[in-house]
Amino acid sequence: MNNTKFYYLYNILFTIALSFFNPILYIFLLSKDFSFSEVGIYLSIFWLASFMTELPCGAITDNIGAKNSILLSMIFRVVGLILLLSNSLILLYISAILSAIAESFQSGTLTSWLVNVNNKNNEEIDIDKVFSRGSLYSLFFSAVIGFISAKYVYIYYKSLSIILSMLVFIISFLFTYLFMQKLEETQKISIEKLKGSIVTVKNSLKETLYVKSSVFLMILFVIPSILDLGPSNQWQAVFEKLDADIIGYIWVGISVSGMLGSVIYERLSSKLSKLHILYFLVVINISMLLVFIFIQNVYIKFVLFMLYIIFFTIMSIQVNIFMHKYLVKSDENRTTTVSIFYTFESVVVALLLSVNGVLTDKVGIENTWIIFTVIVGIIVISFIMVKLKRKLTYK
Repeated sequence: MNNTKFYYLYNILFTIALSFFNPILYIFLLSKDFSFSEVGIYLSIFWLASFMTELPCGAITDNIGAKNSILLSMIFRVVGLILLLSNSLILLYISAILSAIAESFQSGTLTSWLVNVNNKNNEEIDIDKVFSRGSLYSLFFSAVIGFISAKYVYIYYKSLSIILSMLVFIISFLFTYLFMQKLEETQKISIEKLKGSIVTVKNSLKETLYVKSSVFLMILFVIPSILDLGPSNQWQAVFEKLDADIIGYIWVGISVSGMLGSVIYERLSSKLSKLHILYFLVVINISMLLVFIFIQNVYIKFVLFMLYIIFFTIMSIQVNIFMHKYLVKSDENRTTTVSIFYTFESVVVALLLSVNGVLTDKVGIENTWIIFTVIVGIIVISFIMVKLKRKLTYK
């Protein structure tokens, strides 16, 4: 089996495994009598553990190689899923940590391996085409398996989705062990490289945190993630109360809406490339969420949620592009500066997920979403007022 085919097949298996439990994870945990606060803490622990283990797992991968790193990721995934079957709160939180470690070992490893192994073998491949096609395959299988899991598997037996996910991860482990080419030469960590990395981080922090405009941009760029805290995690619980049978269709709709948002951005990129458009899109999504909350018809809610996903996808692409356009000050520190933003985003999201869970237990999902949309609205209005004030001052 050549390396490109392995890459495609691994991505498909990995997507199938994730898609069995992703569409139902939130309501699965609620069905085990965990509270919204406890589920919120579970998600917070996952985010914080991912942030804390990303660099260590990357360093370990440099020493043990990509193949061993992915095999370790599979082991942590399976153990984490086994713990999800328990009703113990402590085991639930341990599961979050193990899943985060698995994600850190997995993150970026396979794509780096594909480039490295082909360079080593002097094979020429169109990386853009391979990655694009791999993404297309993943989106397709995510929609199909997610629909089957939510519509039939979960309804038949709630834990079966988790069990099937475990089985696919075990198959992926065996598939990786048998067919993934192992690179003999692995990069060793040296004191000089660590010192150089520390200097790069210091320079990037100075360029980012000591400049008011950069701090302003980081807060602005994290706003879509704050707005999406409730919708991205609690949509299952919202629609389950109205009609549990529709959850599978919504998962398919989310996949299709995400693809549609990407296509729209690609077609209108020249018109969406201005920073002020981000404010406009945030206001649109706030408005749609508020209407979504107060409308009770499940089909109108479905349409509004799909529109929300489309606009959120466009905002996510914008933030990714604007980071490189406005936040990064130099090419030398580009990767580190972007990592600083993602670290900032991880900490903010992790903390607010716990707040989201506590508020949901106290005032309900809809009222919690309203609170977050109002907070985001106030921040956006404040930013717009500051920007207008600066323009008037300069005039």
